[in-house]
Amino acid sequence: MHIVLGALGLIVTILILVNRLSDNGIDIGWLNPFAWKRRRDWARKYHTNPVYSLTSPMEVTALIMVALAKSEGEISAEQKQELKTRFREVFHLDDERATALLRSSSFLLKNGVEEIRDMNKLLKPSLDRFTEEQAISALEQLEHMANFEGQADAFQREIVNAFKSAFRSRYSASTEWA
Repeated sequence: MHIVLGALGLIVTILILVNRLSDNGIDIGWLNPFAWKRRRDWARKYHTNPVYSLTSPMEVTALIMVALAKSEGEISAEQKQELKTRFREVFHLDDERATALLRSSSFLLKNGVEEIRDMNKLLKPSLDRFTEEQAISALEQLEHMANFEGQADAFQREIVNAFKSAFRSRYSASTEWA
């Protein structure tokens, strides 16, 4: 019995000391493994590039289209107009939402278009949400933007081929002619 009372007294003493330390501004929350994991996961999510967390097929396709237009420098007025037209016609957006999608995609690519080279990492959160028709339509839109101002350059061909190969294994059986 005296051992149980001693253990309970020790636990109460430790809890009182922890409370007094936190009252005086000394944080020992880092000792909590659950809080540590939560903070670590949040820090990892916070420092991840937002380009790699897009889950909507429309947003991913729009981002790649803007990157293809931006691959040779800044986007020209003709390219902006073509992108907005494509967003309106293909994604069935009104003018305001098409402009917002163009702006947000341009903002995500503020550090350059090299972020989309890793197509598997870019498509990972949204790959399962693409339907076969959306994948085919997205590929057509990417090919159109790559060839909009003449022949596609090496970067544009690389991105279109990477996108095509990401979906090739997924839909290869259903796209062959019988």
